[in-house]
Amino acid sequence: MYTYRKEILPNGLRVLYLEMPHIHSVVISAYIGVGSRYEKEEKLGISHFLEHMLFRGTRRFQNSFELFQAIDTIGGDIDAYTSPEYSAAIIQVHRKHAETGIRILGDVLLGGNFKTADIEIERRIILEEMKQFVDVKGDYVGIDDMSFSLMWKDSSAGVPLFGDEKTIASLCARDLKAHYKKFFVPENMVLCISGNFQKSRVTHYVNEIFGNLRGHLSVQKPPLKTTQTEPRYLFKKSPSQTTSFKLCHKAYPYKHEKVIIMLLLADVLGGGISSRLSLNVREKLGLVYDITCYPTMFSDVGSLDIHTSTKKENFEKTTKAVMDVVHKLFRNGITEEELGRTEERVFSQTQLIMDSPLAMANWFGIEELLLAPKTPDTPENQAQKIHDVRLDAVQNAIAEIFVPEKRNFIVVGSYDLQSKKRTTAMLK
Repeated sequence: MYTYRKEILPNGLRVLYLEMPHIHSVVISAYIGVGSRYEKEEKLGISHFLEHMLFRGTRRFQNSFELFQAIDTIGGDIDAYTSPEYSAAIIQVHRKHAETGIRILGDVLLGGNFKTADIEIERRIILEEMKQFVDVKGDYVGIDDMSFSLMWKDSSAGVPLFGDEKTIASLCARDLKAHYKKFFVPENMVLCISGNFQKSRVTHYVNEIFGNLRGHLSVQKPPLKTTQTEPRYLFKKSPSQTTSFKLCHKAYPYKHEKVIIMLLLADVLGGGISSRLSLNVREKLGLVYDITCYPTMFSDVGSLDIHTSTKKENFEKTTKAVMDVVHKLFRNGITEEELGRTEERVFSQTQLIMDSPLAMANWFGIEELLLAPKTPDTPENQAQKIHDVRLDAVQNAIAEIFVPEKRNFIVVGSYDLQSKKRTTAMLK
């Protein structure tokens, strides 16, 4: 069990306390409304660059080694990530080190050193990180960024998370400091303390450390262009023995009333080894090693995505096998038995969120940042709603989602002109 409490500091910072007295750890996490959706073309990748620089030294820790050693000394973990819509910084420690964890996260968030030498080192690290998504020809082949670009053309969701070599090479301390000052302000952040901690002591440290944060948000998130009237496709040739593709259908945004149905459909299609895609594409035909289906959600838009890869000779067969599964789902829907089985699986997964302080922090922290609800939608509330989903509601959602005018097909790898023509014809 857990208890939830929300407080707002005098400076406007929202703080969520999730007490879970039955566990040994505590997670201190911060969620900041900054990501690639807020970036201008000439500054692409700056949010991700800033995330890296947060660990390059603080007022108390002169460099990353001192910072990481402080975490290692107490047996803790520290991490951060950047998404299109928000960024997060997370520390997990033993409950007896909760106050130390809060102080360290405060150091990380309340302003880095932004030394020129550190920026140059981190620039090289980011360029190395980007190479994971660059082929031997030097072309960018990040299929997730490509899918965002295809679905949300000419909109802020379509920009590459890392930026490109040109923008990364141009960013300097002045740019990073300005970006930090613009977005790392109290009203644009949510702090979450989740796990086993002494509330009175933790509250004191939170107020002492984060109460000094100042600034006001002056930037609005650009709207997305969602209009689509026919299937879209994007092919990127890359020298490889395999061909990867994503089949994405525009669906529902984060916390939409039909998100639960989208979660159920993702599980039906590719949620486990007995899912329709796994059974038909892997087990029966042996075309792929792994195939998944999952939702991608922003505060205002979302999609249901199928992702797999296969050897180039089987690209066309695999695409047909996937489309056969999708078309059959669209024509026939699902059965009562399949719905009941899927509901129990997703119900159990949702309940298990309450066993993890990190999962709980993400659940409440991201929801608060993106939507700021008067009453949070708790995991137990969503778990209960899962068993209330009716078969006709699922069939209606299938009819809404799996139509050609919401379909997007992204391919990276080896293919020939004929297979491209034949696979795109399957999208209609």
